[in-house]
Amino acid sequence: MSSGITRIFLFVAILASFPIFFVFLVPEGLLMQVAGAVLILLLISLALFTGRKPIQPREKKPEYPQNQPSDFGDVELPSPILSEETTNQIRDSKLKRSRGRVSNSEPTISESFEVIPPLPISSSIEDVSLISPHDEEVDGIAKVHVAKSDPEMLAEAEVDQYLAQQRVRRAIFRERLYRERRIEKSKRLANEVRNWAETEDGEDLSTLTGIPGHGLAVMFEPEFPSPDIPQGISYVRIDDTRILKVRVSLDVHSSMAGSPTPDGPFANLPTSNDPEMPIPPLPLPDPPAPINSED
Repeated sequence: MSSGITRIFLFVAILASFPIFFVFLVPEGLLMQVAGAVLILLLISLALFTGRKPIQPREKKPEYPQNQPSDFGDVELPSPILSEETTNQIRDSKLKRSRGRVSNSEPTISESFEVIPPLPISSSIEDVSLISPHDEEVDGIAKVHVAKSDPEMLAEAEVDQYLAQQRVRRAIFRERLYRERRIEKSKRLANEVRNWAETEDGEDLSTLTGIPGHGLAVMFEPEFPSPDIPQGISYVRIDDTRILKVRVSLDVHSSMAGSPTPDGPFANLPTSNDPEMPIPPLPLPDPPAPINSED
């Protein structure tokens, strides 16, 4: 009853709050308007979420008498028959009955079947049975081989295999290192030869000596050549200040034929008139002295 009066009071307060809000709170300002709106929402929430639902009355199930006999028309069913023995007693009686049947059936089986005596074994069969098939060795038949594994042998085999792999790897690495060193050395030598060839070929000594006032001492070999014979000229630098100008006669056969008995260092050489001896080549001139930085 009290909850109903409270809810009626809430509804009345909600209805009265609207005219009060518009008449008294709206002209006061924004702050009073917010406070009045919050108060109205609080009253509405109280009205919606308070109160409890009416309790519905429980439906009583009809009680049926347990011992009332069930009638199906004119037929009356008898009352159930209950056994006076318990479940344990019923199980024991069944076990006794089954054991009695087994004990009674055993003598009938033994009486119906007679034991048959063993047959006599002939001497030939005994002789054959005495011969073992393992005693005879037949070619082409595989024999049983039991493989035994020794942990020490397995470990040694693994170590040997690892060492063999390391040897092969070291040999490959050594060969590769040797090949790389040879390639590097050949490249270095080729660079040195190239630099020397560029230095020698890049200097035109004939043009350099043709310039007046070149400041170089030119040495001639031989000093007085024959003007009637064509000659080849070659320049060789001795050092920074000296150059050797070598004249080589190009008419070799005529000069050898004109002097059958040469004098000087070529006296011991065979002449061209001897048909048995081939003409040997002329000796090469002595190489120039090496160029030193001190000179």
